[in-house]
Amino acid sequence: MTTTQTLMPAEPELHAYVDGELDDARRAQIDALLPTHPELARQIEQIRLAAQQLRASMPAPAHADTPARLDPFRIRRALRDQSRRHVAMAASLVLALGIGGVGGWQTRELAMRQTYLPMADAVQAYRMFAANETPQVVDVSASDPRALQAWLDRHFVQPAPLPDFTAYGFQPAGGRLVPNEQGTAAMILYRNGQGQSIVYYVRSPGSLLHFDHGNRQDGNLLAQYWRQGRYLYAVVSPTDTPTTRPLQQAIEPSRRGDT
Repeated sequence: MTTTQTLMPAEPELHAYVDGELDDARRAQIDALLPTHPELARQIEQIRLAAQQLRASMPAPAHADTPARLDPFRIRRALRDQSRRHVAMAASLVLALGIGGVGGWQTRELAMRQTYLPMADAVQAYRMFAANETPQVVDVSASDPRALQAWLDRHFVQPAPLPDFTAYGFQPAGGRLVPNEQGTAAMILYRNGQGQSIVYYVRSPGSLLHFDHGNRQDGNLLAQYWRQGRYLYAVVSPTDTPTTRPLQQAIEPSRRGDT
């Protein structure tokens, strides 16, 4: 293994680098890599831009401090710490079983899947940006699906076509980039005439190589998720309103065919 391979930072380290949470020695090592690794520099810049966009979208209320739960650094740190805990638990399980080679990697991934809450970041994005009657500012405001698809195509390589929810009363309203542990995710906001919202979410699979389809309920939100091509997708919708039930039933069979 070369020195460069040894020093190349993983995704959580890049987030810590952007947030100023690395020690001086490790930061200096990453700084030394940037002139000869432009892709690494671009990745750091994307993370920094996503963090700035997140911070700009949540200004502090007048004469009040920003609530801790909405502080961008707290959100990013919580996601990073959660990822580290999952990896540590997976590594401990592999060592305890004493399985090497391919079997060891399969066991590690199984452990990660067992401790991973599927598409928790999609549910979090819904609560942060779509749960209120007046959603947070989006990066692109458009009701034309073609404009939103073009915006999505600029940030992802051959993403799946945007779903059409007009038959269920939901029209696209805009899109937003959201930072997560895998770099940058995207959410497309849909709204109906009653001001209710659903979110279509796109992200990289990260370490989950064999991610399957499924659904999970978190409070009053249902996340229905699947994998298609190189990305993971989810639709997050509320369960406490009858207007979303037909849409949720329609998503179930369609996403199974996409995996």
